[in-house]
Amino acid sequence: MSRRFVPPAIAAFGDGPDADLARTVAQARDEGFAEGRDSGFQAGHAAGIQDGEAAAAAAYQAELAALQEKFAKQQATLAVTDSLDRLLAARAEDRAILESGSRTAAVAALRVLFPTLLERAAGSEITALLNEALSERAPEALALRANPATVRSIATHDLPADYANRLTLQDDPAMPIGAADIVWCGGGVTFDPAALHERVLRILAPDEKEPSA
Repeated sequence: MSRRFVPPAIAAFGDGPDADLARTVAQARDEGFAEGRDSGFQAGHAAGIQDGEAAAAAAYQAELAALQEKFAKQQATLAVTDSLDRLLAARAEDRAILESGSRTAAVAALRVLFPTLLERAAGSEITALLNEALSERAPEALALRANPATVRSIATHDLPADYANRLTLQDDPAMPIGAADIVWCGGGVTFDPAALHERVLRILAPDEKEPSA
């Protein structure tokens, strides 16, 4: 900082009666200027510090507000994610319970209905196998061995005349009802509905054991 040069009074350069007064006034003026300058420096320094602190506080508050907003968003996201996780876990549990219940119901229904289904469908299923085997093995003769009841159910289904002439039906009381062996020279095929039934049950309920009779 600079100030305009103010020359001392002419009396300050002499030894007249006003010389001492002039020097005193000049000294007081210089001291007053120095004191004012120091006071101005101190006031400016204090004002600068105050302005800096205010700017830093404003920046801090803005950054703090931004961090608080970000934290709030993260908390909201975590809350939504946690809710979704719980919902998905509950849905998976409900689905597992539903699937288990459906399997149990299907197994129970199959155990009850299978004998009736077998009694009604065994003849047609075995006849379909006979037609296929007779067609593929023509003109070879085939024999069918089954329980007498099964043989009777097969007899209710008509076979083409040329197929019937190549087929021999054999009663085997030891075989379970619904099962049949179709044999030819060097080979054969077995219709075993009980084994099929058990495979289906193992697929539906792999951990369930066959109930004891």
